[in-house]
Amino acid sequence: MLLQTTETITSPWQKFELWFNAFKMQLPNILLAIIFMVLIFILAGFVRRITTKIYKRKSDNNPAIATVMASFISVLFVIFGIFIALSILGLNHTVSSLFAGAGILGLILGLALQDTLSSAVAGIIMTTRKSYKVGDFVESNTFLGTIVEINLRNTTVRQTNGVDVKIPNKLVLANPLINYSLTKERRVDITVGVSYNTDPELVKSITTKAVTNVTFINAAKEIEVFFTEFGNNSMKVLVRFWIKKYKQTDHLQAQSEGIIAIKNAFKENGIEIPSPVYVVEMKKEHNNL
Repeated sequence: MLLQTTETITSPWQKFELWFNAFKMQLPNILLAIIFMVLIFILAGFVRRITTKIYKRKSDNNPAIATVMASFISVLFVIFGIFIALSILGLNHTVSSLFAGAGILGLILGLALQDTLSSAVAGIIMTTRKSYKVGDFVESNTFLGTIVEINLRNTTVRQTNGVDVKIPNKLVLANPLINYSLTKERRVDITVGVSYNTDPELVKSITTKAVTNVTFINAAKEIEVFFTEFGNNSMKVLVRFWIKKYKQTDHLQAQSEGIIAIKNAFKENGIEIPSPVYVVEMKKEHNNL
């Protein structure tokens, strides 16, 4: 009875001793695996920098492509290093199990991280297409602004109000995207109403002359003036002209200058811009008493 009690008390110590002896035997391999992983991370950083330089040269100095591809390759490099480190520790069975379970794990991760993976794939596709880059002024998924970052998962757009919004790459790829930076110009549309008593040809002449000196206007393109609608109290006039800028602030400045110039020109030439007319009917209540 006493012997059984002693064995029970010393059993945890014996287990610890066995573990410690096993650790001493594995210590050289553990140190080697640690050194190997440190070297792998150093090499991964080196590979990342080299890949970034290579892709910057091959992608017309597009930092987005370089960043995405460098991240992708360095991650693969680290994963490969982890498998080698496990082999150094003698965990060959673990490595085999990891490879054997890769298919099942991949399926599980694919379902659990479907959105993340699809955005990552979309990010790679978009960067290789070169449809846009950091610094471009774009409109995507109702957001308008300048691209400040592109990574594997999101495209960050700094809106005209200064607020950054992260758009998943899969949404950017799936939906229409307008890149104003590609054409380096934008069209300005201004709508104004004129009195029915006004000569349409006079309106076209005065309007065209009024917007000629708007800032950033592209003089090589024709200024267009259209009568688009018979309104309740005025004829609707649409004025179109192009500017050699594409950012929203430049567009708003040109639009503002155009509106002011048209108003002043109409006033000088006696062209009336009718105010809205509202008809209010007052019903009289009859007292039956």
